[in-house]
Amino acid sequence: MLPKRRRGRKQTTAGAPGAETSLFPGRSGLPVTSSWSTAVLVATGGSLMVVVSLGAMSAELGNVSIWVWILTAAVGGAQCLLVAELASRFPERAGGTAQFAYRVRAKGSPTMGALSAWCYWFAWTPGIAVNLILAATFLRDRWLPGVSPVLLAFAIAAVLYFITAMGLKLSTVINAVLAVVAVGVVLIVVLSPVARPHAGDLSRVFPSVLPSDAGHLSLGAQLALIAKWSFVATWSSYAAEMASTVCAEIRNPEGTMKRVMSTSAIICFVAFAAVPIAMFALSGADGVQADPFEVFANAGHVLLGDAGELFVQLGLTAVLILGAETFIIGSSRTIYQMARDGHLPAAFGKINKRGAPVGSIAWDAVVIGLLLVVFGTNVVDVVAAANFGYMAVFVLLPIAYLVLRKHPAGRPGSLRLGRYARPLAVLLCAINLIFLVYGGAQWGGSVMLIGLCVTLVIIPISYFTRRWNAKHPAVPNSVPVAVPQPEVERA
Repeated sequence: MLPKRRRGRKQTTAGAPGAETSLFPGRSGLPVTSSWSTAVLVATGGSLMVVVSLGAMSAELGNVSIWVWILTAAVGGAQCLLVAELASRFPERAGGTAQFAYRVRAKGSPTMGALSAWCYWFAWTPGIAVNLILAATFLRDRWLPGVSPVLLAFAIAAVLYFITAMGLKLSTVINAVLAVVAVGVVLIVVLSPVARPHAGDLSRVFPSVLPSDAGHLSLGAQLALIAKWSFVATWSSYAAEMASTVCAEIRNPEGTMKRVMSTSAIICFVAFAAVPIAMFALSGADGVQADPFEVFANAGHVLLGDAGELFVQLGLTAVLILGAETFIIGSSRTIYQMARDGHLPAAFGKINKRGAPVGSIAWDAVVIGLLLVVFGTNVVDVVAAANFGYMAVFVLLPIAYLVLRKHPAGRPGSLRLGRYARPLAVLLCAINLIFLVYGGAQWGGSVMLIGLCVTLVIIPISYFTRRWNAKHPAVPNSVPVAVPQPEVERA
């Protein structure tokens, strides 16, 4: 009797066939060449995104905003547990978190899959414009008077997109350097009130009190105000999940995604909890509302004098640029996977010889250019509109997790969470739904209408693209594009 042949799976090619074929419409074809630390660096790029809305939130919530950052960062860290299991079981999905929503129904849902991926892309792509505008404005104010910050942002964007097109290895080296700078800035900010107690005042942190204008509101109105800013805070404080966007390109994801997501969650939680506390202790609610570069520079001056002030300002600029680069990596891979799944034309799924998804990178660059022209320096409304789609992703993610948890497929040796995961997923879905519906409504009809319209536009695009792909099968040597097939569901 002949011995049974062992069925193996190559771990070096994301497009290798396997058990996940019937679960998802398409696979990543990006090269698997990176280590787990690459994914952590991607998440680190968002660790100081608190700078985007820290001042605006403080103006309406005062030091209560500290708890908003802590709460939303904790929710974002808890979500990383679900993402870690899904990414380790099904790593052949470029774009990470948003790609699992295809399974919100037991037999799969192309519409929900397209909607989730598009929402994710829509959420992070404006972040590129926001970061570039903030960095360019500081550079203009400090060294380049008279230069348009929009034009300067265009120049920085051109460099970043060129770097991204050169492949993940080069991006990783640059991101590693900038990540070290980011850690340095966080340490200076956090240690300033500790090393110089006379410069900080804990009475500015505790007790937590709403500003006088909000303090006279009814309890319902106060909760609505907190929900309003919790909605926007998630756009920044959920940043740890970005580590999953490159899970299709790292080696041994089934064994490392738990480490990747837990490390990323810890880094982001510490940053989003400790930085607001330190900033309020040093500057108070009124001081935090000033120009973010001046607020952070004050922390550097307290600890290290003029040299510290300059380092923090330059470091914060570098961190914003790092954030833009990591957003480019994540958003371009989301569009790439959508093309692989058949939701967008095959041109968006092209890969160059360095393994970079240049088709999606080019599309990303065009959209960023338009956002810079249309919105200019008005960043908070951009974040609010974009976050409509982002929160939709995290309403769908726990549902997809609950469906996929029942399915036996997945890579051998991958992470499986304990029994607590089911109630956790239900709780996270409920929290995110409240943030989306109740918190989002506080921003007004126009902002939410923009978010809704941009979100829904993908449905007809996906539908007609899938119909076209079904009638025009891909020719040899073209980019593989998924054509919807009958569901083969295992018991």
